[in-house]
Amino acid sequence: MFGSGQKRGTTKSGVRAATLHSIAAVMRGRSFAGRFDISSVAYSFFYTPARAAVTGGKLELIGGFSVVDARPGIRAFRHDLPNVRATLIAAQGGIGTAPPRKKLPADVMTPRPDLPVVESTGALSFAGVLYFKLTPLDARALAVPANLSKVQLNVRLAPVNDAERAMQAAFSTIVDALYGKRADESAATAAIGELNALLAGN
Repeated sequence: MFGSGQKRGTTKSGVRAATLHSIAAVMRGRSFAGRFDISSVAYSFFYTPARAAVTGGKLELIGGFSVVDARPGIRAFRHDLPNVRATLIAAQGGIGTAPPRKKLPADVMTPRPDLPVVESTGALSFAGVLYFKLTPLDARALAVPANLSKVQLNVRLAPVNDAERAMQAAFSTIVDALYGKRADESAATAAIGELNALLAGN
């Protein structure tokens, strides 16, 4: 699921156009950065959330989406789309050292008592990959020759500094609060506030 994918469809003119279904990114600072290929042309992209909210019981990010033609030896132009919404549809647990968190989830539990306690269990859990559904993107405004109406953004959280670790911790708490067996509205509200402060650079 983590990666990029594209198919080709036929336009009214009979020209086969690519359809981009998923793109992969890594959290860098307050942005998600990655790249994808369309018709052998490489594009770099950045999604920079400006604010977060809970909509319909799910995490929703709102921010700018930018694309740059990444081919070497050409004069690249950056194309920007404001107010792109990204709805978190799923998350995958990470492995390794969990980020410091202000509020830990419930006690460590496993589905069966004979299973081991691992990093993805209870208070040791944290988010490693986030899967977002983007609102339809204007391909013409981004200068990308493809159908961008149903793009999934797959973000790997691999923090390399304290600011990114704080972002990962906030995302992890939100995932626990909104996507667990029982929703914890107070925990979600506090974590959303923390995430918004981080997105604002505070």
